[in-house]
Amino acid sequence: MKYSFSWCIYMVKKEYICEKGKKSAVVITDITTEITKGATMMIGFAGVGLIGPIIANNLIEQIEDIKEIGFITSDLLPPISIFYSGELKHPFRLYYSEKHNIIVGVAEVPFQITSAYNDLAKTICNWLLSPDVEATDILVFQGVMKQGLIDEFPVYFATEANTEQDKSEIFKNLDLQKFEKGIITGPEASIINEALMNRLNATALFTPVYQIPTPEGAAAIIEILNKLYNLNIDTSKLIEEGKDLKAKMMDLAQKAQEYQKQQLPESPGEGYTQYYQ
Repeated sequence: MKYSFSWCIYMVKKEYICEKGKKSAVVITDITTEITKGATMMIGFAGVGLIGPIIANNLIEQIEDIKEIGFITSDLLPPISIFYSGELKHPFRLYYSEKHNIIVGVAEVPFQITSAYNDLAKTICNWLLSPDVEATDILVFQGVMKQGLIDEFPVYFATEANTEQDKSEIFKNLDLQKFEKGIITGPEASIINEALMNRLNATALFTPVYQIPTPEGAAAIIEILNKLYNLNIDTSKLIEEGKDLKAKMMDLAQKAQEYQKQQLPESPGEGYTQYYQ
């Protein structure tokens, strides 16, 4: 018996196919603020290097007209509360700037169950695509951990190939380097995967980071955001914090080296046996 196959290639148009998550919800507390159609959402998750929350909090502190409009809740959020200057805050807050048409989300605690991010991504995308918002873009940040001291913080990008709004050329004009191949993990991956299935345009920005908070990496990405969205966020404080951090790390490394030298025996025959060939 012979079989014949005919193959067809279809252009798939991204439609609104995103349902709300079952264990999370967007709660809008400021119902007087109207979000202008075509907004961009930037989300800062608490990942390696903590560049997400550092970037988001600097935007929140320095964009003049930005205001808190609500928060995102989930049954899977860990039992952690936060406060600033004695004021209690929800760990996953939403802010909006009418002037720049930017929504900023800041998640200051990681979820204990990684699969929770899939549910969260559905809820966020569902809200962004709703008639009340009608956003067009979503932007996430992720640190790329490096060993040793980091001297430079180049910013890399990955974006979807959208014929209607291809950002690759814009990024290249800003001297951003394109990541040719790689894997994105964590909440940022959940957001991107969900956005790839709906009308949102997803973009990820990366920079090298330490395993500890890396303010210089956050500053490098903020400088790109300044150019992309006509912002005027001052990064000098972050850069100084980064220099102080680097100096402390170098001092710590030197002390560790000195300690190791002190632990070595004074003569080769003391404390261990030498072998010769």
